[in-house]
Amino acid sequence: MSLISASIVGGLLFTILALVWLKGASAARGLSSRSDVPLPDGVEKMAACPPEFVPRIFSREDWTLVSDTHSRQLMKLFRRERKAVALIWVQETSAAIQRIMREHVRISRRSADLEFKTEMALFFFYAQLMFVCGVLFLAIQTVGPVWLQSLAVHAERLSQRVTQAQESFKAGVSARQLSTAESL
Repeated sequence: MSLISASIVGGLLFTILALVWLKGASAARGLSSRSDVPLPDGVEKMAACPPEFVPRIFSREDWTLVSDTHSRQLMKLFRRERKAVALIWVQETSAAIQRIMREHVRISRRSADLEFKTEMALFFFYAQLMFVCGVLFLAIQTVGPVWLQSLAVHAERLSQRVTQAQESFKAGVSARQLSTAESL
């Protein structure tokens, strides 16, 4: 009987993880179709948010300051606006990482000397980041961004690591192509 229970629990956990993964991917495709917070007009491709802004977007300090005013309207406005900013950040982070991975796949198709360990590490960072973005998206929708600072900072660090790994890979491929061209 316990084997059946374990199978059911395992299946439920897998289903939940798959749904969170899909939610992260859908966040990158467009929040306006999945969120009650519409994106501003013209938000197609925004500049990357500086890493030092991420802790501020998810900070409790601003919420404390606003709640100390005891103005229901101001608190409601703050929650709505901060939620919109946080969701846009999640969307932009997801979309940027997906663009980086598409570029990586395109470049790696032309590279003859790929290292399995490096590729797996990069894929692991990508999968972890997309999972975290999915969790953030769901959590922002349900509890708001104020309580999610450490998870958002973790996502930002993962994003930076994926970006740096891709830049190193591109530099290495370019250097190998240049040295091959010079030897001809």
